[in-house]
Amino acid sequence: MTRMRLRTKAWFGDEELTIDFPASWKLIEIGPRDEPALTVEAMRECLSRPIGTRRLSEIARGKRNAVIVVDDLTRPTPGADLLPLLVDELTSGGISERDITVMLAGGTHPPASADERAKKVGSRLSSAVKVLAHDSRGDLVNCGRSPAGLPLHINRLVMESEVKIGVGCIYPHPVAGFSGGAKIILPAVCGVETTRMMHDYLRGSRERGGSIQTELRQDMAAVARRVGLDGIVNVTLNRHRAICGLFAGDVVQAHEAGVRAAQRLYAVPMSPEAEVVVADMYPFDTSWQFAQDRGMWPVEQPTGDVSRVVIAACPLGMGTHELFPVDSPLWSRIARRLSHFRLADLDRPLEKLRTMGQLIRRKQHHLMVLSPGLKGQDLTSMFPHAQRFGDWPALRAALLARHGEGPVTVAVYRCAPFLIPTAAVLGQEGGAPESTLTRQPTSA
Repeated sequence: MTRMRLRTKAWFGDEELTIDFPASWKLIEIGPRDEPALTVEAMRECLSRPIGTRRLSEIARGKRNAVIVVDDLTRPTPGADLLPLLVDELTSGGISERDITVMLAGGTHPPASADERAKKVGSRLSSAVKVLAHDSRGDLVNCGRSPAGLPLHINRLVMESEVKIGVGCIYPHPVAGFSGGAKIILPAVCGVETTRMMHDYLRGSRERGGSIQTELRQDMAAVARRVGLDGIVNVTLNRHRAICGLFAGDVVQAHEAGVRAAQRLYAVPMSPEAEVVVADMYPFDTSWQFAQDRGMWPVEQPTGDVSRVVIAACPLGMGTHELFPVDSPLWSRIARRLSHFRLADLDRPLEKLRTMGQLIRRKQHHLMVLSPGLKGQDLTSMFPHAQRFGDWPALRAALLARHGEGPVTVAVYRCAPFLIPTAAVLGQEGGAPESTLTRQPTSA
């Protein structure tokens, strides 16, 4: 029997999951490079040599307070490994722990609960440091308009803090090109209207892992500088959700360095034709909202009579988003989206209709979803033909019933939300980028 060990339930155990197939089936693994985790000493060294800015401890000198803005639980950034190091930098610069706030910033996501905040910051953060959650309908400051014309409503505490640091991870993003950088301000600590208009009116990348030299990114950077973001600490993660690269410093320069590293780390070739394609959603598998948004691409690429398998534990169930909800029937999702309609929506109508079409078109045949956290009916409004399975043996039995004992080729995309598909194809000369891990899993 051929087996592969994956990880599952990010933030809720980060457990090992073994998937297995008949020995006659050919199993191809496609995933990020297996980079080692940075030690604490290595991370401190990266912080001591920021890119394009002064060291954080120097920035903090003479300042009264600070806010560390970090992404929320929908993102895999291991705050528990980073935040104590940043607090040490700030306190060595003279800011007291009681004058430091960690702000979990989720844009228009629901504000992080107490339990979610505790998971994000971990147990080693000093109890004197305040931990709060951004609310996109909460206490905001009107900051005029961005260079591109967005109405700027930004979290008041962030605006009033003297030192501002943004923390996040870098991975391919379907609109921003890559996550991280100035995105921790716009949209992460902005109001609903600011975020809605950003998505609707600014041109971003047309592909995940695409250009970061876009109108969207330029406005993000300009807003971050206007807000007074002193610097960022962005990381790349390996397949175990551990930090394997750290990029601290200027909001643009450090981010660009991190993007170059992410491109090397996550670029993968496409598999040749396979009868079964598996998309592993770890470490974006906390809810269906963000799993399907970040990692469905491997099962959307194949044509023909292919079995499409998605692995997403979804301990938080469907999840939700103010602007792009999946936790309600189709008509309700469209109605909620239309509730944000403005006359300016008439600008670039074909482009926006195409985006709306992507929201309602997904009707994948032979889609099998391994998700203990979902119910069968959760998927039907978006994927009418999907089958939901609560454990691997049941899904494996369904694959065997459909394909028989083989031979069958299975392509498994490990940590699919991290991966950047290239034009290369496995098995062709020069087809496997240096940054790609591809191997035949061991048989047992």
